[in-house]
Amino acid sequence: MKKNISLIISKNQYDNYLFWIYVLNLSDYLFTLVLVSSGLFVEVNPLLSMDIQGTGGFILKCIVPMMLLLYLHIRISLKPPVRQKAVKMLLAFIFSYYAVINAFHIFWLAYFMVMFR
Repeated sequence: MKKNISLIISKNQYDNYLFWIYVLNLSDYLFTLVLVSSGLFVEVNPLLSMDIQGTGGFILKCIVPMMLLLYLHIRISLKPPVRQKAVKMLLAFIFSYYAVINAFHIFWLAYFMVMFR
């Protein structure tokens, strides 16, 4: 039991990426909800376009990524990846992807706040 708990709270070189990817994923979901509820935007992700504001959207955007990132965290904590540089590059790419998406969301929110005061 003690080993299982230490896997969840252990700190390795990938944890910061995993944490910030999840934070950016959550902010992407929240920004998307705000923009879609304005009526001026639609969700372009075909998996979420039907149920972004329902429980299905919450599960697909919050719960599933959390479980996947927790799995990666535990897997990396048990045995560090063989190709560490490739894993870091992939995590950096995913982080950058979500950062760009969030930047677009912030731009559109700021634009509409200025235009529709």
